[in-house]
Amino acid sequence: MPSRSQPPRLILAQVADGLLAALAVSLAYGLRAWFPWLDLPELENFGDYLWLMLLCALLTPVMLTQQNFYAPAAPGSRIAIIFQVMRGCTYMVLGLILFLFIARVQYARSVIILSGAFASFLIYGRHELVQVFGGEAARATLRRRVLWLGLADEITRQQANLLPSDREWLETVATANPADSSLNVPTLLHTHNINTVILLTAGLSPQNIQSSGEACDREGVELLIPAVLRISSPSRLAMDELGGAPAIHYRAQSARPLDLALKQLLDYLGAAVLLVLLAPLFLLSALLVRLTSRGPVLFKQSRAGLNGRPFVMYKFRTMRADAEQQRAALAAANEMRGPAFKMRDDPRVTTVGRFLRRHSLDELPQLWNVLRGEMSLVGPRPLPVAEIEQIAENAQRRRLSVKPGLTCLWQIRGRNDITSFEEWVRLDLEYIDQWSLWLDLKILFATIPVALFGRGGR
Repeated sequence: MPSRSQPPRLILAQVADGLLAALAVSLAYGLRAWFPWLDLPELENFGDYLWLMLLCALLTPVMLTQQNFYAPAAPGSRIAIIFQVMRGCTYMVLGLILFLFIARVQYARSVIILSGAFASFLIYGRHELVQVFGGEAARATLRRRVLWLGLADEITRQQANLLPSDREWLETVATANPADSSLNVPTLLHTHNINTVILLTAGLSPQNIQSSGEACDREGVELLIPAVLRISSPSRLAMDELGGAPAIHYRAQSARPLDLALKQLLDYLGAAVLLVLLAPLFLLSALLVRLTSRGPVLFKQSRAGLNGRPFVMYKFRTMRADAEQQRAALAAANEMRGPAFKMRDDPRVTTVGRFLRRHSLDELPQLWNVLRGEMSLVGPRPLPVAEIEQIAENAQRRRLSVKPGLTCLWQIRGRNDITSFEEWVRLDLEYIDQWSLWLDLKILFATIPVALFGRGGR
């Protein structure tokens, strides 16, 4: 919609906040340098802090974006905005400290902390100034003069469905029906100084649509064609090409291709590093399984991967070798409502297997699945293909729209204490809809205490 005018404003706001964060570093340095009588360690030269200014300028807009600071604010939400700015700047300071620690670079901690405080004041002040002086006058300069083309009923319906944010950027100056043989679209564009045409294709012939589009193309006027396709997440729509012609591309998830590529790269690197670091645990777990029960060390099972494609998943064996043959006899004892099978005191689990399960050590071989590209470090847990085939509600299959993972929200929010498959799926869909690299990192870090202390595991 006309909200396409907002990204430039968003970028300007982010650049301004980055510059203000850099200014905050210089102010913090100056304030720290003005108090020599406090007997504090001597500061480095100001030139050494230029890198710190650059890091703050880059990191601050990222952290503020994570706090939804740049999203349209609801009326009366000033306190919420203040807390968004404070949280964003606090995370910026923490991220900066972590980065400098890893890079083994020393800066005065007082300057870093003061930078976060000054950045909070400056960025919130910038926000308030924009609200006061960049209000109606600024919006008026960006408002589109719109010509609606379509059947009268369709135009009325579409206008009634406009969101408040749409109305803010639209100024309807004319409407017309492209099916009218006497209509001259270029004349309307000239007469009313139109800079945006909204073309409603419902009920129009391909010739009407083509001629209207060609007129806008010749005149250099922005053309907006609302999609006839009704979908739940319009933000996932994008334009692409197919056979050299424009095509609508609907992505199954909101993640950008670049972010997904970064996630894949982190999966490969993380799995490789963990396989090396956890090699002693691998050997110890394998030895315990081998010495305490008969059967193979590894358990292999066909699980449903991305879009339901089967793959062989590996685990350390935690049950007796004939466990699969006993599954049917235990079906009545299933404690999970739904197609998945969970049983608190499963008699098939060995003593060592119970320990491995509680601390998620049995999942370690799945790092090999991650390296093979069949799984991710974070994602919905893969279910056996037989259980996937029992899912009756198609909407629940959307959990298959991403790669399965070693850990997920279900793992850190109850694990086996969750006895409803619907709740399990709800958590998986929450992860898919809110996915970000930041969320993956939070889940990975939250998994560590869950595995160490065996919370919810059995």
